[in-house]
Amino acid sequence: MASPIAKHKKIVVFVGLAASAVFTFLALRRLDFAALRFALSNTNLFPWVPLGILSYIAGHVVRGQRCRLLVRREAKLPLATASNIVVVGYASNNVFPARLGELVRAGMLAERTGIPIAQSLMITFIERVLDGLAIILLLVLGSMQEGAPAWTHDLVRVALLVFGGASGVMLLGVFAPSLVVTGAGRLGNKLGVKWHDRLVSLATSIMNAGSCLRDPRDAAKILGLSVVVWVLEAGLFIAILPAFGLPLSASTGAVAMSVTNLGLLVPSSPGFIGPFHFFASRAIMAHGFGEPVALAYATVVHLAFYVPVTIWGALAMLRYGVEVGATAAIAREARAPGATTQVGGVKVLEIAALSPIRTSEKASAFTFGLVEAICSIDGRPSHPEATQVAADFVHGQLASLPPPLAVMFNAGMTFFRFVTRLRYLRGYCDLSLETRYRWTTQWAAGRIGLLRKLFKPVRATAFLAYYDHPAVRAPLVERTSVVSARDLVRPREAVAAAVEGEEG
Repeated sequence: MASPIAKHKKIVVFVGLAASAVFTFLALRRLDFAALRFALSNTNLFPWVPLGILSYIAGHVVRGQRCRLLVRREAKLPLATASNIVVVGYASNNVFPARLGELVRAGMLAERTGIPIAQSLMITFIERVLDGLAIILLLVLGSMQEGAPAWTHDLVRVALLVFGGASGVMLLGVFAPSLVVTGAGRLGNKLGVKWHDRLVSLATSIMNAGSCLRDPRDAAKILGLSVVVWVLEAGLFIAILPAFGLPLSASTGAVAMSVTNLGLLVPSSPGFIGPFHFFASRAIMAHGFGEPVALAYATVVHLAFYVPVTIWGALAMLRYGVEVGATAAIAREARAPGATTQVGGVKVLEIAALSPIRTSEKASAFTFGLVEAICSIDGRPSHPEATQVAADFVHGQLASLPPPLAVMFNAGMTFFRFVTRLRYLRGYCDLSLETRYRWTTQWAAGRIGLLRKLFKPVRATAFLAYYDHPAVRAPLVERTSVVSARDLVRPREAVAAAVEGEEG
């Protein structure tokens, strides 16, 4: 039976996909597709699209600097790391529905800085409020120009109502921290000691998240950076106008950017497919341009918005996200030292014996194939029972990863399977064991650090479970009379020799 949280997630995803379908229908219902193809075929992409992409990417670097200032009282965050964290959130929104990338970003920020997840979420909330205020400012400036559509004034009033309320909540946490903590404590007293501690801790995290805005100089810098972020994002919309023969107009681009991003507040499909095209094209049409040209413009802007950040975010996930789970997965199942084993008269301390593995879920075919390749000796079959147990154990550990880490790991493995299919024109599970062993080893033990980090959680956990299995460990213990340095350094070869001797 599905849990309430799982049902809630399904509802959010369903609403997002339904909204995307509605906006896609609205954008295409009266479209002349022949005219759309003509508009796309007559675009002049260079140098306008590269200039727009450069402006958009620069905006993410500025977002990284803003993130550094927001957390600088709690942690020192390099600009490259802060920018990568920001981009991972945007890339995740391009891959997952209903803006779930915001949770991924908050989780990665908490992991990289050590701040509580509640504080990380509050920092994300502050950024979104500042983003909304900056967008409204640019929308007001853009709509002041002659020829701006009248409905933009109504949109400004609605946006001010939404972000004005959110700003009030933000300012309460920033400038009245004692009131927030006191209110949480009083509410906790009514709910019991357990809830009191939790609520006070949550209120403290919220208070700490807004501490950077209490310093007037820091607040001015953060507000200024927020405006710069959206001026650079408007640069993407402005730069691509001439590619379709449209006038290079700062006001038109600013209005298109503002209307599009305010429209994206609605939960939708991955990458905002549908809402992005609808709102961007309608903003351009409101300036007197035809629907085919407007939708062609929205399509190109969306690709320039989607592709670079998604690639950047995928690389950042491989670099930062995947390595987190390796140590945690092992530590959860490792017992405290204590048991010893006699090996050839030498007392050996067992430092990582696993508790019995009990799982009702079997590993997927991909996980089993991956573990089989990892535990293989030069492409030869590993012990079947131990491999199955190790694969089930790996499956259980990966399933218990926190959602942000699970998302990052799954994104990396999806990339690995995609490259595998391109390389061999077949799926990973369709390859022979020897081919899987060689291909997996190239990734897991190659020269590229990002690829090695991707396989750390699986390799460490698989080896731990495989070599702890009695069928694999017993032959080694029985056969070995002296523990040599070579045996300690290269246990896999020793196990292989022991297993082969037992079979012979």
